[in-house]
Amino acid sequence: MRGRRRTVASTLAESLARRPEARSAALACAFADACGPRLAREVSLRGPSADGRLLVLVQSPAWAEQVALLEREICTRVEARMGPGSAPGLLVRVGSPR
Repeated sequence: MRGRRRTVASTLAESLARRPEARSAALACAFADACGPRLAREVSLRGPSADGRLLVLVQSPAWAEQVALLEREICTRVEARMGPGSAPGLLVRVGSPR
């Protein structure tokens, strides 16, 4: 859409979400877009955990706290891209994200 600024992650998430075989890539793009560029550099989505929540690795306890505070907003944004139930919550762990 002309005049509307979109991130690459947003565009990829939208395109990949239509392809079942690319669901994990679409989820990663939707997560990065939901976090925004600054937070996305500090966290890493590892995929769904056994209970369905999204497993997220962060670099420090301070980032874990920030992600916990933003959990509902991040999940709402991911679900707006991927559909209801795609991000029922986050499971945040401190570790090396990359």
